[in-house]
Amino acid sequence: MIKNFKALLFGLFVALLLCEIILRIYNPFSNFTKHGKLILPANQKTVFENKWIKQLDPQIHYSRNSLGFRGPEPADSISKLNSIICIGGSTTECRFLSDSTTWPFLLGEKLKDSIPDIWVNNAGIDGHSTFGHLLLLKEYIVKLKPKYILLLTGINDVETSKPESFDLMNENKIHFTSAKQFFKSILNKTEIGSTVFQLYAIKNAYKKGLIHKDIDFVHLPDTTLAKAFVKNQVTLQKDFVSSYGNRLQEMITLCKENNITPVLLTQPSLYGSYIDPATGIRMGTKYIVTDEKVRNNILQQKIMEEYNNKVRSFANQASVIDLAELMPKNTVFFYDFIHYNKTGAVKVADILSNELLKIIH
Repeated sequence: MIKNFKALLFGLFVALLLCEIILRIYNPFSNFTKHGKLILPANQKTVFENKWIKQLDPQIHYSRNSLGFRGPEPADSISKLNSIICIGGSTTECRFLSDSTTWPFLLGEKLKDSIPDIWVNNAGIDGHSTFGHLLLLKEYIVKLKPKYILLLTGINDVETSKPESFDLMNENKIHFTSAKQFFKSILNKTEIGSTVFQLYAIKNAYKKGLIHKDIDFVHLPDTTLAKAFVKNQVTLQKDFVSSYGNRLQEMITLCKENNITPVLLTQPSLYGSYIDPATGIRMGTKYIVTDEKVRNNILQQKIMEEYNNKVRSFANQASVIDLAELMPKNTVFFYDFIHYNKTGAVKVADILSNELLKIIH
C-alpha cells in the first residue's frame, strides 16, 4: 500500500509538472497574468467566432498594440500627444466588439477633427474592478504619462471590499493575511493555479450577472420585491461604497501627482423602472438572479446608484461625466443589462465626445 501510494504521488507530480509546462507554453485562459504579475499581452491579432451573442457580429476582430492596449499605435511620445487612455472593466474593453466598433476607438475618430494630435486607447480589462485599475495605473499608465485618463468604474465594485479572485491574480506578492490567502498567492505563482483562479473568477462573474450573455428581454420573468427588502439591500452597500470611494480617491491622487487629468464616468445600465422604448416592456420588475439572490431592475438600479453617486461626489476634485444619466435606457443599445452592442458603442462615443470637448482645451 505504501509503494502504491508513493507511485500515485509520483504520478500526480509528473502530471502536474507536464500541465505546468504546457500552460507556460500556451495558456488559453489567463490572458493578463504571468506567474502572478499583471501582463498586458502586446502585438496580438486574432479573429474569433461569436456563437454566444446573436445581435453581435459572427466574427470578432480583436487586437492589442505594442503597449498591450486596444487601439492605434501612438504617432509620437504619448506625453506629447493629446493622449487619452480609457480604463475600466468589460464595459470599456468591449471584448465582443471588433476593434473598430468599440466606443474608445469611435471616440478617437470623433475627436480627431476637433483636437489636434489626439490619441485614444483602450486599456480596459474584462473583469477588473478598481483594485485592478489601481494596479494598472501604478505599473503601466503613470509611466506612459498620458494627458487624460477616462475611468469607467463601478459595476465590478458592487459588494466588493477586497480584491476578488481576478484582481488578486494580478498582484505579484505573497499574502500573509491568512493561511488560505497565503496558499492561494503561492499557487498564483504557477500557471495551473492562476488558470484555476481564472475559471473560478468567471464562475463568480456569472453568478453576479456580469458575464457576457444574450438576453431575451421580451420573455424575462417578473418579480416584485417588498420595499423593506429593497431598502435593506441598499443599506448593506454602505461599507462597500465607502471602500470604493477610497480607491477612487487613491486613483485621483495618483493621477494628479503624475500630471494626468482624471475624468470619471458613471456606469450606465438597463437597470431601473421605466418602459423600454424599443419593446414597450415595463422593466422595473424584470427578474435577475445575481449571487444566487433574487433581485429585480428596481433594486439593481438603486444599488448601482449608490456607486454612481460616489463617483459624482468627486466632481469638486475631477471632471465627472454622468454617462449613467446621459445614456438612454433602451434595449436597442445593449445586448444584456450592462454591455453595449455596436449601436450602443456609437451612442457612448457620441456622448463622451460632446462632453470631452468641454473639458479638453
